Amino acid sequence: MHVFEAQPLFTPPPGALRFLPECPRVLRAEPGKLGWVAIQYGADSKEGSFNILDIATGENSVHPLPGRPGFFAETVEPGVIVVGLERDLAMYDYRNRRLLGARVRVTDDERVVINDGVAVEGGLLFGTKHLTFQERIACMYLYDGELHTLHSSQICANGKFLNAGRLVDIDSFNKTLDEYPYSGRTLGQRRIIADFRDTPLYPDGLRPSPDGASVIVAFFNPEPAPCGLARQFRIADGEVLAEWRLPGSPRVTCPEFLLHEGRVKILFTTAVEGMEPAVPLAGSMFIAGTPFDTLPAPPPLFNGLR
Repeated sequence: MHVFEAQPLFTPPPGALRFLPECPRVLRAEPGKLGWVAIQYGADSKEGSFNILDIATGENSVHPLPGRPGFFAETVEPGVIVVGLERDLAMYDYRNRRLLGARVRVTDDERVVINDGVAVEGGLLFGTKHLTFQERIACMYLYDGELHTLHSSQICANGKFLNAGRLVDIDSFNKTLDEYPYSGRTLGQRRIIADFRDTPLYPDGLRPSPDGASVIVAFFNPEPAPCGLARQFRIADGEVLAEWRLPGSPRVTCPEFLLHEGRVKILFTTAVEGMEPAVPLAGSMFIAGTPFDTLPAPPPLFNGLR
C-alpha cells in the first residue's frame, strides 16, 4: 500500500471560509484555477459562497451566494456554473457575478438541503442531506431535463461515481462505501464495497482513479486526531491501495486530482465544522503525491437547466 503525507496548499483566513469547504474542481474554463464551495459560514449560517482559487498564487476570489451551495458543476457556457443552492438547482455566471433566471426546485422540504453532486452524461447526479443528520428523508436524484428520485431514504448523500452501469455512492451516516447496479434511472441491490462502522470515520467526498477501477474517499473524523485521512479503495473488492495523511486537519471533506509542478497530484479540502476550538490547519486545502501518471477524465460539461 502506498502512503502519502499531504502538505498545506491554501489556508483561508480564520472564520467563515474554513467552516465547510467542499466540491473542489479544477476549472476547465479557467486554466490554473480551482473552483470550490464554502457550503455555509458557520453552524447557524444559511449563507455560503462559490470560490475560485488561483493555485499558483494562492489568491482566492469569493462569490457570496444567497443560500448554502452544496455542489457546483461547469456548464457548456464558459464562466457559467450550475449550483445546488439550498433546495434549488440554479445557474450562476461567475464572470459577471450574477445568478441567472433558470431554476429547478428539487424539494420544498425545509428539513433538507442539496449536498454533494456531479455532472454525468446527460445531466446531474446529486443528493440532499437532513440538516440535523437524524432522519432518512434525504434523497439521491438524477436531473436530465426532468428530476428523477433514485433513492429516497438517505441521511447525508455525498460522493458519487457513475461508470459502465455501476453507481458508487456514499450516504455518510451509513458509514459504508456502496455500489449499485444502475440502469434506466433505476438502482439495483446495494453492495457494500468497504465498511467503516467500527471506526469514528465518516466517508465524505470521493473521486475516481484514472482507470475507474478504484475511488479515493475523504474521511470526516469528528474526534480529535493528529491527522486527517483519505484512502483509495478498489471497487471490485474494497482493498485499500493507498492512503493519504493530512497533518493537523482531521475533517477531510473531498479530493480532487490536478496536474501540479508537472506531476499528477491530489488536493483535499478540509473543514472546521463541529471542531471547538479549531486547530490551526483545520479548514485548509492540502496537496499530496499520487501513484498515478495520468489524470482521470473530467466530468462532462452540463448542458443547462430546462
